[in-house]
Amino acid sequence: MSTDFFTSQDHARKQTGRLVFLFIAGVVATMASLWAVLAFALSTQRGPEAWTDPRLALGVLVGVGGIVTIVTLFKLSQLSQGGEKIAQMLGGTRIPPTTFDPAERQLLNIVEEMSIASGVPVPPVYVMEDKSINAFAAGPDPSRSVIGVTRGLMDKLNRDEIQGVVAHEYSHIFHGDTRINARTTAVIAGIMAVGVLGYVMFRYIGPTLARSGGRGKNNPGPAIGAGLVVLGLVVWGIGSLGMLFGRLIQAAISRQREFLADAAAVQYTRNPDGIAGALAKIRDHSSARLESPAASELNHFFFCTSLNTMFATHPPIDERIKRLAAMGAVKTAAASASAAPRPSPTRRGATPPPLPSRAAVAAVGLAGTLEPQAITRAHDWIESLPRELADASRRSDGARAICYLIARHESARTDADALVASNDPEAAPLYRSLAASVARQTSVQQLALADLAAPALAALGRQGYSRFRTTLGEVMRSDAKIDLREWALAKSLERHVERRFLEGPSRADRTIADMPREASVVLAIIAITQHRASEQEFAYQRGGAHLGLARDAKPDPSLCTLDALNDAVRKLSKCRFIERERLLEACAITAMSDGSASETEILVVRAVADALDVPIPPLAAA
Repeated sequence: MSTDFFTSQDHARKQTGRLVFLFIAGVVATMASLWAVLAFALSTQRGPEAWTDPRLALGVLVGVGGIVTIVTLFKLSQLSQGGEKIAQMLGGTRIPPTTFDPAERQLLNIVEEMSIASGVPVPPVYVMEDKSINAFAAGPDPSRSVIGVTRGLMDKLNRDEIQGVVAHEYSHIFHGDTRINARTTAVIAGIMAVGVLGYVMFRYIGPTLARSGGRGKNNPGPAIGAGLVVLGLVVWGIGSLGMLFGRLIQAAISRQREFLADAAAVQYTRNPDGIAGALAKIRDHSSARLESPAASELNHFFFCTSLNTMFATHPPIDERIKRLAAMGAVKTAAASASAAPRPSPTRRGATPPPLPSRAAVAAVGLAGTLEPQAITRAHDWIESLPRELADASRRSDGARAICYLIARHESARTDADALVASNDPEAAPLYRSLAASVARQTSVQQLALADLAAPALAALGRQGYSRFRTTLGEVMRSDAKIDLREWALAKSLERHVERRFLEGPSRADRTIADMPREASVVLAIIAITQHRASEQEFAYQRGGAHLGLARDAKPDPSLCTLDALNDAVRKLSKCRFIERERLLEACAITAMSDGSASETEILVVRAVADALDVPIPPLAAA
């Protein structure tokens, strides 16, 4: 059973417990220190009873606890909005999908290839106008992540090196590191809040009051200001203990995960020289230090540490290169020499780390992974697309036109054409001119094309996208029904576009045992699809046995509607990720009970994966 992506996602959610422990330790240490200082100061005036005064302890508890809680919750809410918020905090600007800048186009091509190869929604890509070489991935889950790079990375690295860095960031997305990093940032902000407040009192509020008004006896401002300066200095000093805990948390969470992401990048690309060359250039000729004021707070998000600190969030570059050399990197000594970009991501070199074990069906086993063959397949497919189709997928009007064409039925072609012409005249010209090119793609490739168009659709914003979805729904219903192919398109759009408009974390704590009826409906619909009547019960029972469901008869076909399927997968999306893996394997076993899987069955299994927020490569079975 493949455990890499699924267990990593569950582990990332459980990692909250460790953060809570470190968070409480930092807050308690800050409270105890502040209480001790205040009790000592009061004891010089009131005697030893100051040490046992419950009002003092309660005041410190309420004051410090309130400040820390408010700041932590505010920061957590801010970072839960998606990776775009973090990119904006760092001063990043989104690269438009339609860019013609050669460096930006090359970067977007690499990101598109890796997304299509892995099944992860194509993330928005941001550039920070900084000469350093660095990158980051951010977002609460794979469907709402972004990738950011510095201008220096695009200008100073060749294609293989950029691909190695991007593969490193994809590893963070796959393994849930972006979720952990966001929560770590919120925890650190809360712990450091007391120190920041003390600094503001000492540096600004106190001196301002001390200089206010005259010096008459009736003006308490100078005395209060002087007192605030002293108190602020004390609070600032004590709050530095919280800053110490914050830096320790950053270091404890991040360092080992960077080694793992480096190894994953080699596994994905089969080219250890790519990522090793990028690290060598940072070490020998450049820097990873960013000028952004938010770099310190978000240091643990980056490919390399973005500032100099004694509590390093990243391993030393030399140690990272040494480990990559053990995996086969041989060119790091000459990494500063510019290499000519290679047109194809086909890899060679030393034997890489072993791939994760495969599940019952290869496509499910590939969830949350990248393989050189998959990257090459995605690269070749994108290169084979007609130029006008590839360009249209990166424009909002073209992306809409492509989705309308995927949803259009020949039996209702006239009605669909009229709907598009009436409701979306901006997309209508491309809808007409691209019809033949889209029709030449297989159903599986059409779904990949919709994935490629997702960033342009997301750029429409909530209102623009809502208008598009209304029209798309009418096109789907123009033949008076919604079939499994159209349902697969809808699930793809939900995951690759609509999840980006969500805010807040999603729950994932249920098990299949909690929802046996819903799991039965999913398996029954797959069993009915493309199987003869005599084979359907056998197919259903094989999948059910994998889930440990009771050997009840397959649900009646009258209950196996698309509405029932939609409701079932919506509820099953609350399951833990390891449970989602079991369900997808059962789906695959059901589909392949007759020894093969039809294109329709592949679409259904992949659509269920989209509904469960599991990345399965769309071209895996093409």
